[in-house]
Amino acid sequence: LGISQNAKFVCLNVRDSVYLDRYKEHNLRDWSYHSFRNGDIDKYILAAEELAKRGYYIFRMGVKVLKPLKSSDPKIIDYANSDMRSAFMDIYLAAKCSFCLSTTSGFYGVSYIFRRPIAYIFMPLGYLEGNNENNLIITKHHKHKKNKRELTLSEIFSSNVALSLGTEEYELNDVELEENSPEEIKDLVIEMDERLNGGWKDTNEDLLLQKRFWSIFEDGMKRLNFKESIQGVSHWGNPLGAEQYEKIKVRFGAKFLRENQNWIR
Repeated sequence: LGISQNAKFVCLNVRDSVYLDRYKEHNLRDWSYHSFRNGDIDKYILAAEELAKRGYYIFRMGVKVLKPLKSSDPKIIDYANSDMRSAFMDIYLAAKCSFCLSTTSGFYGVSYIFRRPIAYIFMPLGYLEGNNENNLIITKHHKHKKNKRELTLSEIFSSNVALSLGTEEYELNDVELEENSPEEIKDLVIEMDERLNGGWKDTNEDLLLQKRFWSIFEDGMKRLNFKESIQGVSHWGNPLGAEQYEKIKVRFGAKFLRENQNWIR
């Protein structure tokens, strides 16, 4: 591809339905209960072009994808639709990237294993993970299906969706998910770039908002863990136990918290 060995690059992974839909087509399994995890690649173009301005190459990852990543910037490579894609190259890129920008999908696990920084776009709150202090996260907007009001952080936990790993669970609890805007995603990658390059400085407001977020998060997790232990609720996957969430080092996106202060309650 003509890219220098020392060039900075980001792996961009946006989950959609196509990869697993091939099983549905052959009547092997219906994977639509995962649809809440999907994202629209078009919403990531603004962030990708911002990263390109900052000197990064961007590799759009994937094996089978719903639609191409459309950008005229030569630093933005739709690797998922290229002849260069291979299983080995997938692993290599994930292991060597400056950071990974990913929705809730298995691909980011490779970067996680190799301790590469990850900017998460939507992780169900009860499943936050990360012992890398460089990791960042924002979450989709949770809205009440009937009145369209956005749920607060506390309401997400009390609405039985913080541990939801199926689309039907959100539907049963009258919660719909709204994807993050292109601007919110761009703000996250700007913060990630500046943190990694030593140019980011938290304000006192940022520190207070982080503290408030994690305080509400921990209270919500304690209530959920107690509820699970009493009721024996089971989920596939492993929600964090108290000893685990106390060790989380991931940060929530600073700009998201600044602009959604009514959400942190």
